[in-house]
Amino acid sequence: MTAQTARPRGKRPKKKVKRRLHKGRLAILLTIIAVIVVSVMALLSRCSSGAGSVFRQGGDFRTPVPTALEAGRSDAMKVLQTAPGSMEREGALLYIKSREHRLRNSGYGHAADDYIGAANDFLLTHGVISE
Repeated sequence: MTAQTARPRGKRPKKKVKRRLHKGRLAILLTIIAVIVVSVMALLSRCSSGAGSVFRQGGDFRTPVPTALEAGRSDAMKVLQTAPGSMEREGALLYIKSREHRLRNSGYGHAADDYIGAANDFLLTHGVISE
């Protein structure tokens, strides 16, 4: 061996390490990115879902049923026109509850929610019932 080609014992020349993304890691990374993109798109579609949609408890974003809201308010007005503590008032309150029950049993759960919600809001604001 000549002096130019000889290298000291125990030391190896450093090799350049090429960093590559492992296929499994790439799949995980793409999955995470896809989940984030889908989540953001779903959130944006919920926020801009058109005029007239209302946020209710439980994440209900459907548009309200105007006839159910009107009927709930008018039936609540009938309760307000009766004397406090009278049997007529109790009957009017029971009528509201029975109408909601009939709507729900007929398969109109969304309209029943709007009806009872409008009636409750009206009665709460006028002090007939408390929370």
